[in-house]
Amino acid sequence: MRRRRATLLFFAITTTLTAGFALAGGCSANKPNNQGGSGGGGASGGTTAGSGGVTTSTPTGTGGDGATIILDDGGMDVNNDVQMNPCGTACGDTELCDPDHIGLDDNCNGQVDETCPCAAGQAHSCFKGDPSYVSSPGCFPGTEKCTENGEWGACVGGVHATDDQQCYLNDQVACHPISAVPFQDVNLKDGTGAFSANAVPGTETWTVTCPQGVNPCPGVAGVNPPDDFKPLQSGEYSVTYTKGVAGGGTEMCTYPLFVGAPGLRVELSWEHDLGGDGVDLDLHVHQPNNTLPWAISGEPQDCTWSSCTVDDFQFGFGAPDWFNGVAPPDPVDWYLDPVFEKNTCYFSPRGKGAEWQALGMGCHNPRLDLDNIFCDPLLSDPNDPSFCAPENVNIDYPPKGEWTRIGVHYFSSHGLNYDVHPTIKVYCDGALAAELGGAGYYDPEQPITFVPSDGAGFAGNRFWLAADVAFVDSECGTKGCVVKPIYGDPVAKTPVFLIDSTAEQNFGPDYPPPP
Repeated sequence: MRRRRATLLFFAITTTLTAGFALAGGCSANKPNNQGGSGGGGASGGTTAGSGGVTTSTPTGTGGDGATIILDDGGMDVNNDVQMNPCGTACGDTELCDPDHIGLDDNCNGQVDETCPCAAGQAHSCFKGDPSYVSSPGCFPGTEKCTENGEWGACVGGVHATDDQQCYLNDQVACHPISAVPFQDVNLKDGTGAFSANAVPGTETWTVTCPQGVNPCPGVAGVNPPDDFKPLQSGEYSVTYTKGVAGGGTEMCTYPLFVGAPGLRVELSWEHDLGGDGVDLDLHVHQPNNTLPWAISGEPQDCTWSSCTVDDFQFGFGAPDWFNGVAPPDPVDWYLDPVFEKNTCYFSPRGKGAEWQALGMGCHNPRLDLDNIFCDPLLSDPNDPSFCAPENVNIDYPPKGEWTRIGVHYFSSHGLNYDVHPTIKVYCDGALAAELGGAGYYDPEQPITFVPSDGAGFAGNRFWLAADVAFVDSECGTKGCVVKPIYGDPVAKTPVFLIDSTAEQNFGPDYPPPP
């Protein structure tokens, strides 16, 4: 056992995503600035039609000239002088299911991929309305999840190019969407625009509703302005702002906060006991296209608690050395971004960010930002070292076309007697690509369940081989990834479980064919 376990015997990718998260496999194209205007012509004091995804109690005006530019077959505007849609994506008659169009509302009927097949447990970013707006400023995809019937569910969240949202108007005068990366403090007032200008001093409040599965939800620590909201997990948050106005009364608006990181981010969460120390699960991410055995106690091919924390890179014992690229976007082991804030590991919680900063080499790929052993699920302060947050592994600049395997080990039940249900969320360039554990396994579908004996150590602790993920480039040049759940029996969707001693002797099933 190494350091922390010994104490337990008795515990071109941008960093800040501003124009919507990348569609996993979707085709994108930027609209010119003359598409619909800026939304600045809305009714005084009201929210314009361009503030899609935002609700407010004040009157609604209409922004911009509302002009629609018609595309010809060549992707040019009617004056034949602006290439608006290099992928040829626009409203058509048919919903398309090829990799370049998954996640897009190709027939512009307000539904996405309604005729396309999928595998249970998979997820995808999705964008409703004219697909050519998907990368426009102010537009943000939502998320669709595959059902147990192999069909894409509803597109939830996001800010879209539908008639009711018109995200392309990009009005930032009223309340509007904002984006951030995990771990960094967010100034929530940035999303209020001019709506907050007439607030009576001392009356402003913010509340945040976290994405489904983010529990506990971090609290808002400050006011006027609240510059200390720290999201530790990816996803779409909902922010409600309330202000007092002259003459009495209050007004409010609600706007989304999109949180996501570049590259590959894998988050593992599970239940934590209210009355005890909690059980300890560990996230493992294996070196791409490498089939050496897993290593519970640390080997370079296995990024986990015993090899992949900032402490391991300080001392270099068994730390991963996977990539030899010279500079991004090629995969690199280390990258020190000249913009301080883009070194996302510098903001890791529980004091680890300060250790990365002291090391002064930027962020390592891969790395385990957070190892969650003991925590208190009743805490709401994300700066508290006992706040419950998911374990997460990041590869900021992942290789293309190479499978990376994800596993979960039940390290210890700590003598506690309750079942836990691990949930893995896989994000690719900020877009949810899979949510595994609660969905995607067994027929009929059941959650992955670890019982106390799985972590008792009597006959070896359970090791779950969850999924393989690979990044791909589409013909449109967009980024995305493919996630393949690992099944012992693909018809019955049975998961693959090993015990730790067996996992340290083999890798598991072969990789799928190259994506």
